[in-house]
Amino acid sequence: MERPPFSEQLTVAEFRRHYWYKAELAGICKSIGLSPQGTKAEMQQRVEGFLSGETVADARESHTRIRKKASPREITPQTRLIPEGFKFNRQAREFFARYYGKERFSFTKEMATALREAERTGNLEMTVADLIRVYEGKTDAPAAASSEEATYQWNRFVRDFNADPATRGIKDRMKTAALLWKRVRDDPGWSKTYSTTYLADLLPASELDKKDEPDPS
Repeated sequence: MERPPFSEQLTVAEFRRHYWYKAELAGICKSIGLSPQGTKAEMQQRVEGFLSGETVADARESHTRIRKKASPREITPQTRLIPEGFKFNRQAREFFARYYGKERFSFTKEMATALREAERTGNLEMTVADLIRVYEGKTDAPAAASSEEATYQWNRFVRDFNADPATRGIKDRMKTAALLWKRVRDDPGWSKTYSTTYLADLLPASELDKKDEPDPS
């Protein structure tokens, strides 16, 4: 089943049945008068709200503006993320490095997701201490995390494709992965998780561009 072009007449079920790239969702949002800002999951939520006739309030955008306008003089565990202007910058990196007694500190995806979720839900009481708990895994990941994770299926598909020993003899693996992905992306009957059986099931032998020599690796 080929993926249909976006139409305002699509149902939410039809829209969800297919995979949409982030750039495509941004274009769709612009075309129907919605904000093209934010994560892929947030844009998808806006489009689904539009198709269902609901108005999806973009609370996150206003809370992001509040946070970016403010700037904490000093970061402590009690610093509130949104009202006091917490940012993932050098000041915050130095605070966490001191807190954990490390020479260098790296922020995690879970920390960024937690901050975005606080902006989306308007949680003005979330503090740096809450981020510390997220970093240490002492709190459940925000509900938005699973939604965001589901939107990056293409990246995982390519990673698993490249890790499959059966693909090592293919000359242009990225081209082949893209061909496979297009077929599973546009057909709701196929799982979006790569399987080595896809090589035989979805690609004729004529489309497999094999190397002349075995892959020495």
